[in-house]
Amino acid sequence: MRIAHVVSYFQPEFGYEEYYSAREQAALGHEVHVVTSDRIFPFRNVEKMLSDIGSPFRDRKRPVGEEKMEGFIVHRLRTSHELLYDMIVYKDVEEKLAEIKPDVVHAHNLWTWGTRCASRAKDKLGYRLVMDEHGYSTTYDRSRTFKNFLLDKEYRLFRAPVARRSLKEADEVVAICEETDDFLKSFYHFHKAHLIPLGIDHRKFSFRIKARERAREELGIGPDEFLLITAGRLDRAKRLEHFIGSVNVMKRDDVTLLVVGQGDEDYLRKLRKDSGPGVRFLGFKRSDELADLYCAADIGLWGKASITIREAMGCRLPLVLFDEPNMKDLLKWDNGVYVKQDTSAIARTISELLDDPHRRKEMGKRGRKAVEKELSVEVEAKKLLSLYP
Repeated sequence: MRIAHVVSYFQPEFGYEEYYSAREQAALGHEVHVVTSDRIFPFRNVEKMLSDIGSPFRDRKRPVGEEKMEGFIVHRLRTSHELLYDMIVYKDVEEKLAEIKPDVVHAHNLWTWGTRCASRAKDKLGYRLVMDEHGYSTTYDRSRTFKNFLLDKEYRLFRAPVARRSLKEADEVVAICEETDDFLKSFYHFHKAHLIPLGIDHRKFSFRIKARERAREELGIGPDEFLLITAGRLDRAKRLEHFIGSVNVMKRDDVTLLVVGQGDEDYLRKLRKDSGPGVRFLGFKRSDELADLYCAADIGLWGKASITIREAMGCRLPLVLFDEPNMKDLLKWDNGVYVKQDTSAIARTISELLDDPHRRKEMGKRGRKAVEKELSVEVEAKKLLSLYP
């Protein structure tokens, strides 16, 4: 099968679904192409992120043209302009699809320029069109701020009309989590999406005892000490103040919390100010470094659903998650516990788990098994392929 993924921004150095899907589908014997712009996503502090991972690039721009990569071909097209932070227009998408002659086009996100181009060319070029959606609201964190008020209006005025048109033209639509599926139903009144969870690189994110020992030694964590971790995009939606407060309340000299990632600097400044000596902020880490940190840790803490939770599961890390609908499915394998947003209750739950190594070990094993059976990039790629014919 000849498959073309159309995506606005493609940054394989940071992973993401479109890279993993293309890689895994190529490994399964298909001819795979990625049609994208000559930019990577406009992450905040992108220059530092690229430097931290040792990238040869120092800005967002990438050379126009073709590049062979891990069994598939990336076609980078020249950018015309960018609007409203991440609405990018790039040239000759339809012409490139006509050149590739795909059997199926997988367009990532409903409202993007590439998706509209793929929709326009569908009947003329005669391919099957599959779209996915990752969003779960009109704003990212849904907090009641003036900024989010403006983002909501912008989404409704500019992005939603394009998404509604795309939904009418797609042969199949994929939601990457229950929250996204609920958003499609409630906001767009679309009830035909296939729920296919994002997979993680189960080969990279796996438990290795040597990685655990090395990372703990580098961090100065002794064999009788405990390491907690949270990771991902760090903003107010993650509500990390509850976890940091719980570490402060515990007052245990043998417990350290690692906060890994970048995000809202104002929020991070507040978290640092409110943190005691048992909390360390490590900033952005490469995926291989993050995998080592998961191996080193004893418990993972998250306040909102994130792909990083599944990566931690791949490394056999037991979880403590907020008791919310958007994370219900993440603990259905008895691989962790839910907690209320109560600092003292969180502290008690963490302490109980730290004092029960057998329970933690069994939770970690069940989480890893779930990744292998349901949440790996290989499983996701196969599920997507079943929609393509």
